[in-house]
Amino acid sequence: MNRLILIFILIIVSLGQIKAQRGNNVGVEGVTIVLDTNTHSPKKAAYMSLILPGLGQVYNKKYWKVPLFYAGFGGLTYLIINNHKSYIEFRDAYIARIDDTPGNEDILPQYTTENIRVLKNLYWKDRDFYIILTVGLYAVQILDAVVDAHFYSYDISDDLSLRVGPSIEPTMGTYPTTATGIGISLNF
Repeated sequence: MNRLILIFILIIVSLGQIKAQRGNNVGVEGVTIVLDTNTHSPKKAAYMSLILPGLGQVYNKKYWKVPLFYAGFGGLTYLIINNHKSYIEFRDAYIARIDDTPGNEDILPQYTTENIRVLKNLYWKDRDFYIILTVGLYAVQILDAVVDAHFYSYDISDDLSLRVGPSIEPTMGTYPTTATGIGISLNF
């Protein structure tokens, strides 16, 4: 456990150092290249979400999504634990019921043997289903971080108009020609 905490702290510190080392201008023999510091790396967002769920959303400045994911993880964890406890209870009752050893107590006398077997299998399947859903939610939060990083600097304007206009395009043929085609251009 201490190793995980140490690794997590080292990752956070190294990410801060990478950000501090990146400058706005880089000069090489009189050539100046301006770096865009607003771009977000989808790979970095994916790794951050892989290490700690919700960290990729924090990296993308989508803080409101973190409590939603953790509420989902909390709810699914509760369902997994609850179904596992019920499965263990009915499994033990089923084993005690079918075992012919004298001195075994009947834990659930209100149920028939068939009811206990069916309920045991039901809780077992539900527990496994919720585990699969938890893994799916984990994958969804990683995918969400990657998509948000891709669209971090995407320009969303209020102009959603469709412009129709004439278009003149060169035509492709077997010989290089100067022929042009006339058509209609649709710009969204």
